[in-house]
Amino acid sequence: MNLRIKQNHYFFHWLLFVVFAFLGLFSCKENQGSVVQVPDSENQWPMSGGPDGSYKIKTTLKVPVKWSVRDNENIKWKKTLPAGGQSGIAVWDDKLFFTINPPLDTPAFSVLQSQFDKAQTEYNTIYTAELNILKNTGDADFKKVFRLKKDALNNWEAFLALNENYQNLPTEKKQNTFNRLLTRSEEGRMYSEANKNLMDYVNSKSDAVLKRYEQFKLAEKALETRPTGTDVVLYCMDANNGETLWTQTVKGLLPSDYNYAFSDSTTPCPMTDGDFVWAINASGGMACFSMEGDLVWERTWMPTVGRPFNKQFDSVLFQDVILNVEPPFENDSTRVKDWNYLHAFNKYTGKHLWTTKEAITHYNTPVIGETADGKPAILIARGGPHGVPERPVGLSLISLDEKNAGNALWNWEPEAPNKLSGYGALNTQHWDKEKVSWIYKCEENLTVNSVTGKLIGQKALHTVDQYIYNEDTKKYTLKENVVLQNSENEFHCNMAVNDYTYYMVMHKPFIARHHIVTGKNEHLELPFEKDSDGGFIWKIPQTNDGLNAKGQLHSNDARVMGDGFQRSFLGSPVMVNNYIFFTNAVGMVYVIDTNTEHFDETALVSVNDLGEKRKTWTVNTLSFANGHIYHRTLKEIICIGE
Repeated sequence: MNLRIKQNHYFFHWLLFVVFAFLGLFSCKENQGSVVQVPDSENQWPMSGGPDGSYKIKTTLKVPVKWSVRDNENIKWKKTLPAGGQSGIAVWDDKLFFTINPPLDTPAFSVLQSQFDKAQTEYNTIYTAELNILKNTGDADFKKVFRLKKDALNNWEAFLALNENYQNLPTEKKQNTFNRLLTRSEEGRMYSEANKNLMDYVNSKSDAVLKRYEQFKLAEKALETRPTGTDVVLYCMDANNGETLWTQTVKGLLPSDYNYAFSDSTTPCPMTDGDFVWAINASGGMACFSMEGDLVWERTWMPTVGRPFNKQFDSVLFQDVILNVEPPFENDSTRVKDWNYLHAFNKYTGKHLWTTKEAITHYNTPVIGETADGKPAILIARGGPHGVPERPVGLSLISLDEKNAGNALWNWEPEAPNKLSGYGALNTQHWDKEKVSWIYKCEENLTVNSVTGKLIGQKALHTVDQYIYNEDTKKYTLKENVVLQNSENEFHCNMAVNDYTYYMVMHKPFIARHHIVTGKNEHLELPFEKDSDGGFIWKIPQTNDGLNAKGQLHSNDARVMGDGFQRSFLGSPVMVNNYIFFTNAVGMVYVIDTNTEHFDETALVSVNDLGEKRKTWTVNTLSFANGHIYHRTLKEIICIGE
């Protein structure tokens, strides 16, 4: 850990911290709302999960539930961003905070595409001409490589013709499968090798052809190159008009791709208590600033390498403590160096306070709350895809009480074998004083007693009643007892509300509601998009361009250009009063009323957009403060509500 306290010029801010730390000893019991709520945070949004970190708030203020960025409906202001980012937005009074990737001056994707197309056309033209010349020369070596390429092509085409899975795919999905088979099948590899041998032979026979080939490859490399970075830029904006007040760099150590569909360095939401602001860089950095942008302290660490290290964890601020997920420190011989753990740091100095004995998978979004006896605690989990190593798969409720901070109140793991670890830890880890709701392996919803850590309920998720929109009658129809298989019921994100668990279905346009007592499952079909007349587009996936405001394509991951329900990590949904706001990757925000008896069309309050159709992408959690919703995309930051 590289901890640096700024002195001299920043001595005054350090002194203020000492005073605030001292006063905090006497004020922590006066938190409004609950013991985990940030003091004086009513009508503010101090961290990713809101005032008390639960992603739920009650308010008497008017809540915007219907808007359109593309039609400028119920939009107070919006500001273009110089680069993309994924963090939520912290809000305090007239200031808001978020992070972006460092802006780059690379050409727009359209320019790179045009240069590539031109270079490819010029090369193909001169290559074809040289190929025809060689065909007429009687060159024995040429005839051999040409025949091998032709035979390999015939075998490859025959292989594709017999591949039923490939042939039955819709046109828009064939190219990705074609590319995958080209590299993974023997026929594809043999064809690629034979084709390359022929190209190399033709190129070697003409300096002019070789020159055009080299120009073509340079244009191809420029088209395919995507940026990586270690640092992020913290923005402070005026919440009233979007004017930039100041920016600061938060350093990191581990390079991360820009705008990966699951994460990047900007993932964590900044935190503020109205006196200072803290930012976490998921590439291994943390910094504290005054509200005016002066650096007070900063530290760096090296995240786990070779595994997902960004999402889904998000920022947590509790009293005078910042909670973060990191590997053990280098001198820690009691913990596994390749695992992640929950660490606590003093928010005034950056000093390390404690580390849990129990591991946490970085895919997990821990949630703070109160135990049945009114004590503060945070729920963490382990498990997930891609061989996440932390064990045992399951849950741990970690005490935040001063006398027992960092110690587990209980640990729980499912009885089923966990060789593959399941997907359970991909939850936003909601809980209350009585129970924990945990979606396990996308197959069951498990309920655990939050007092004892014992399993109290286990219900299947695969048999559902689906409300399907009929485009002919313009009404929903109910299909009962539909049995879902394999990936048909994977979930994007979840919200626990009393005895219900809500989640957005992955791959399919549905929001699900599961009753943890009866086991009843209901799915409500959603429109993919809105058309130019304000109507809805059903059944037909609507992709996006993945470009930022400069027209740059800064993501290596093709899933960024998905339909909104593709595999990715979306921001956690937020509940304001009885409304849940679900945001998908193409910027559609679905507002769900949790008070409806049936999970039919009466539950779908509105479908809102965050920008132009096919040109909008986002994976952050929205914020609600001062009667406004603050949201963001790759292109813009947006204030919703008049």
